[in-house]
Amino acid sequence: MKKTFRWIISLFLILILAACELEQKDLPTIVGATNQEVALGATFDPMVGVTAFDIDDQDLTDEITVSGIENLLLDSQGRTSNTGTFTLIYSVTDSQNRTRTVNRIITVLVIEPEDPNLIGCPIITQGDYVLTWCDEFTGTGTNLNAFGVDLNKWAFQTGTGSQYGLTRWGNNEQQFYTQNNARVEDGRLIIEARRENMGGMAYTSARLWTQPTFAQKYGRFEARIRLPLGDGLWPAFWMLPVNSPYGTWARSGEIDIMEARGRIPNVATGAIHFGDVWPNNTYTSGNYNFPSGMNINQFHEYAIEWEEGIIRWFVNGMLYMTLTNWNSQGHPFPAPFDTEFYLLLNLAVGGTFDGNRLPDDSIFSEPVIMEVDYVRVYSKRTN
Repeated sequence: MKKTFRWIISLFLILILAACELEQKDLPTIVGATNQEVALGATFDPMVGVTAFDIDDQDLTDEITVSGIENLLLDSQGRTSNTGTFTLIYSVTDSQNRTRTVNRIITVLVIEPEDPNLIGCPIITQGDYVLTWCDEFTGTGTNLNAFGVDLNKWAFQTGTGSQYGLTRWGNNEQQFYTQNNARVEDGRLIIEARRENMGGMAYTSARLWTQPTFAQKYGRFEARIRLPLGDGLWPAFWMLPVNSPYGTWARSGEIDIMEARGRIPNVATGAIHFGDVWPNNTYTSGNYNFPSGMNINQFHEYAIEWEEGIIRWFVNGMLYMTLTNWNSQGHPFPAPFDTEFYLLLNLAVGGTFDGNRLPDDSIFSEPVIMEVDYVRVYSKRTN
């Protein structure tokens, strides 16, 4: 009798837990409210990178409320002015009156970075990751070009790719890259595509890279970016290997953190390229489809988390692709994705990615720009 009673009680508890779990699955989702360490005096926006969705994947971000911000004592510029550990409480309610609440721990520290790569970086940690490099595009630094780009962090690739042995950058791109098409303005990097003739091409744009200044193996690589709309526009945030140790492209690999087609505003793409040298290379890719009401012409955080033998892709903290299978001809796994890679940002016009389409001239009546709010790189904690 006692055994039967215990069995009934156990079954009852299991049913209660299952019902609670089902109820939790029906609640809205809040993404991106990760614990962070922030430098004292750094600009901090509690909503950057935080989004919410209901169970039907409808965007609820505008419905999020946050309490506890007042304890951070943010000044008129949104900068932290109070050290300590603070709890922010995020809450969102869907149309069925179901509410999700998430706690987020923000630790504000006095930090004097010795590493010049970290000067001016507001976010010191994110979850399990520690910051190693950033550009917040504040327009400050000791080595700025005439347009405010920090040359201690970025360099430019110009022209049509011929100096690298490429014709139209290897993708039938129709722009001529110049330094004049990138500028830092209002805390953002602006890459502008223009309808103008230069170097035998009908368009100009800009392509920045960190190959001369910074590279890293493994970690979290993220940027908050707003992308332009229009046929034939191909913006990208991506990575290539330092010195191509396994051979020419794509045997040494390529990681595309984000690519998009201006013609298809509700989709962003991530990919890796690998295998053998062109034309015997291959690739694996995946798409992120934005929820209703969202598209690439809004600011979103695009990121990868790259560890030995695994790469994960995120948009606004939402995991949408995980890859664990690739190869480099003649080399053991996890080659080629086991060496240092550097970062690139560019806005291409035309090219094979979207079937060699070109923009209608009418879109250039307004500036055609790719806006980058920040780029941050982290390494995973070892302890």
